[in-house]
Amino acid sequence: MMIRILLGLLLASFFSPRLMAWNAEGHMTVAQMAYEHLNSSVKTRCDNLIAVSMGTNSSVTTSNFVTAAVWADDFRTPLGTASWHFINLLLGLDTPTNGVASASFDVVRAINTNIAVLQNNSMTMSNQAAHLRYLLHFVGDVHQPLHCVTAISSVTPNGDAGGNGFAITGDWSNLHSLWDEGGGYLSDSISRPLTATGRSILSNKVVAIETDYPYSPNPGMIPNPMTWAQEGLTVASNVVYAGIVRSNTPSGAYLSAAQATAEERLAFAGHRLADLLNTIMAPSPVTLNAIAVTNGNFRFSWSASPGATYRVQAKTNLTDLAWNEITTVTSASNLVSFSEATTEAQRFYRIAQ
Repeated sequence: MMIRILLGLLLASFFSPRLMAWNAEGHMTVAQMAYEHLNSSVKTRCDNLIAVSMGTNSSVTTSNFVTAAVWADDFRTPLGTASWHFINLLLGLDTPTNGVASASFDVVRAINTNIAVLQNNSMTMSNQAAHLRYLLHFVGDVHQPLHCVTAISSVTPNGDAGGNGFAITGDWSNLHSLWDEGGGYLSDSISRPLTATGRSILSNKVVAIETDYPYSPNPGMIPNPMTWAQEGLTVASNVVYAGIVRSNTPSGAYLSAAQATAEERLAFAGHRLADLLNTIMAPSPVTLNAIAVTNGNFRFSWSASPGATYRVQAKTNLTDLAWNEITTVTSASNLVSFSEATTEAQRFYRIAQ
């Protein structure tokens, strides 16, 4: 069967919205991989933001960086963000795609929004905390091929909702659920909060992936997530919808190809997430805003990134070799201040991260 690829966006479908991209194991694998490659200052800032309460949408099952990657799925109903998890680039199978409407929001727009919020130091810490959680999840979503396409055919003229409407038999009821589990590559049962067993499973999974796909750092440039989605479209055309027949059981060869492809897409997701966070959450230069001495107290303030931790250090003479640690301050906004009583004739300060 010749497959015709047509780009576009789809809003309406006769099928219910896809339930998740990678399953929980897949999302935690992506997050674990990324976390291991974060710069120390970025890792600290991420940890501080993940520790921020999400109010009624908080849970011990999503309380650290790795498990927080599943938060957007766990709370998608109260958050009202179901449409944020995918983009429907049109994949024409055997019929034209006339009359398909455009979506008002999708995973590509969501990722761009997350990046903008995390780069904006005027945003509150709670706002940045929520968008970090979204970003951990959506970078995983956009690397699952069936979160990037909807297939138009004579059977599904309004699209198959990322394979949800492509029925198969065997271990999975539809194509989307098969790819959520990477064709069997993501078949471990991992409880949350993570136990020692769960952490070991994830660690071993990351080692296996990076044995085949070693990490090569590439921070510094903010990517266009549409490029990632278009990669998913190509994978869907060349792998996902190739060699499989509706209402039939996938062959062993198909499942092997699905597992190999899932491993590659997870590697891309984890490495790109690390690069992205190391780029947009790197420490910003500290700008001194004000200095004052009031009632015997010396006070100064500086510009900050919400969620970043700063070390205040001091020494009496610039010729002293060592700086003395005074305190640490975690910023809740874009401004941080420090004060202490003046007890010496002179004192030199510096801010470190």
